[in-house]
Amino acid sequence: MTDAASAARCVDVEIRKLETGPEFDACVRLQKEVWQFPDLDIIPRRMFIVARAVGGQVLGAWNGEELVGYSLAIPGVRDRQPFLHSHMLAVSPEYRNRGIGMRLKLAQREEALAAGIDRIEWTFDPLQIRNAYFNIEKLGAIARRYSVDFYGKSRSPLHRQLPTDRLHAEWNLRSSRVTAILEGKHSPEAVIKDTVPVTLVPSDAGDTLQPDLNPALDALLEVRRRFLLLFASGLAVLRFEIESEGAGRYLLGKPDA
Repeated sequence: MTDAASAARCVDVEIRKLETGPEFDACVRLQKEVWQFPDLDIIPRRMFIVARAVGGQVLGAWNGEELVGYSLAIPGVRDRQPFLHSHMLAVSPEYRNRGIGMRLKLAQREEALAAGIDRIEWTFDPLQIRNAYFNIEKLGAIARRYSVDFYGKSRSPLHRQLPTDRLHAEWNLRSSRVTAILEGKHSPEAVIKDTVPVTLVPSDAGDTLQPDLNPALDALLEVRRRFLLLFASGLAVLRFEIESEGAGRYLLGKPDA
């Protein structure tokens, strides 16, 4: 049986906190595999140790002795309220589309609530349609902030030499919206006031890269323009619709809070 076939058969991974140096080393190795960062951009083992020590989270998904996914979150404060910033979530390419990412996010939520933290935030690429759908529709996050070239130039080939523009996801863990979505119920109908269409150019991370980056850059600049304008007017991303293969749209309205 090939490794890929073995991974496809495996659904019963174990999610647990990571505590030891060898476990953090496994995170670094998986980080390199997923993002293909050069050494300059790699988050080192020490950062995982610090995150665990200062109230952050390091959670791992294990298939036996193999680390197949992890999440890294660090503590933050905004408006005098504590929150967790989920900086990284990685799943081995051979184990994707098996629900491991969802299980890691749910474990993040459970541990945060147990620690008295009601909000988790993270950033995501506005052109990544499948990721946007997961964040907004499957988890119930909203977005009302947009950062231009947030990380600066990325050396990962997966970022396609584009500016690292990012939407900021806000996951309000106790909200009725999040609770309803995670319980499999429809969230309350939002009043949609505007939309931002998005076409993924090129395809999601891991797909074939296109040599001509002009279409991708044009798409990003238009999405940037629209979000900066709409967020300044007080709107937030409340829903996301996939319209066709490689195309979707963000739906914006007034957030509850």
